[in-house]
Amino acid sequence: MGTVRNFESDLIASNTPEIRESWENIFRIKFGNDCIVNWKDNIAIQKEMGTDTTVITKNGRRFSVELKTRKHNCNDNYLMEIVSHIYDRSGEGKKFLHSKPGWIYTTTAEYIFHATLNEKGDNIRKVILYSLIPFKTSEYKSEFSKYEFFGLSTIFQNGNFQWTINRLIPKEVIKRDANEFWEWEAVKWLILMKNWKQ
Repeated sequence: MGTVRNFESDLIASNTPEIRESWENIFRIKFGNDCIVNWKDNIAIQKEMGTDTTVITKNGRRFSVELKTRKHNCNDNYLMEIVSHIYDRSGEGKKFLHSKPGWIYTTTAEYIFHATLNEKGDNIRKVILYSLIPFKTSEYKSEFSKYEFFGLSTIFQNGNFQWTINRLIPKEVIKRDANEFWEWEAVKWLILMKNWKQ
């Protein structure tokens, strides 16, 4: 079953001031230097949109986005969470409580930003952005079974145990099937900036 995740500590680790600043740099690259970022800790925004973040461009276009981070050593397969099964505890004799759809179905965000962190875990080194609608359709459900299974177990503060079923989708498949796809990588960006200045 692998390592059991702690939801609260994972949430804190993915939302440090350094990572938040790194996200804001990504937003400026994608949406323009004058974009306005509303973070999820603004409760009014969260209730209104049900998403991690909203970004508003200079022209007033509002983008609702959900942010995902992953460790530096991940490959070009991106995790999509399909369903989670919740139990009263981990281990033998655990009692099944209920299931819930994964974020691919529950998020109200238009887009997912999926970032790969650097080795230290304090900065984003590459990111993809893609539109979610094509992956939410009932027709796409059968597509998920074609891709590698990846299970994650999580322990919550109340002792509940969650077994989450994910699929690892190759970047090229996401790029092919998404209505909109965008990617950025730190090294490539630095090379482009250097060439532009010459």
